[in-house]
Amino acid sequence: IMNRRGLSLLEMLLAIGITSIIGAAIASMMAASTNGLASKNDSRLSAIRLATTQARLGAYIAPSMCILDKGTSHFTLWLEDSRESNTVHVSEIRWIRFNAELNMLTVEFVDFPDTWTQSMIDASDIECNTLTDYESLLSALRIDDVINSVNLVDAMDSCSFWLNDSIPFDATRICIRFSFKSDYGVTSDSIIDETLRIHQPPSEQQ
Repeated sequence: IMNRRGLSLLEMLLAIGITSIIGAAIASMMAASTNGLASKNDSRLSAIRLATTQARLGAYIAPSMCILDKGTSHFTLWLEDSRESNTVHVSEIRWIRFNAELNMLTVEFVDFPDTWTQSMIDASDIECNTLTDYESLLSALRIDDVINSVNLVDAMDSCSFWLNDSIPFDATRICIRFSFKSDYGVTSDSIIDETLRIHQPPSEQQ
């Protein structure tokens, strides 16, 4: 009887040990499955961000007349010749830049107050020329409080730009290299190439 009781106790200890091992294995599998799902969701979110970035940048670059200026983290577009003068006016410019402090890609543009008369708008919608410094112009327009800004893409970790020509006016393609912040760190760099459909510099640059 003592041996049978001892054997039953040993079996019980073995059963408890096996159950604990199985329980730990199940817990590990569930954790791995949860992490896998989270990783897939993170990858899916990054893919959505990539598509959004490409669509929003393409909406500005593709229809633009030409590239006016470019820096490592910004570029300036002549979006349209709305005055049909074949010259650049401030209301036709779009400044696109990466803000490293806010991790945002933004577009800035002139937005004259609704209370202004047409004559006031015409007087302020100045014409640019070959000597125009577009960064200084943007700073002056900010001081005049006629610049509006819209966030294009957020949660960006890095973003830089290249052109297919050293002279912005002659460039027809912009290459954008960027990465995103995610729950699993920083994503691998992605590259987008966008081309101006119709390249037409202002008259003084032709």
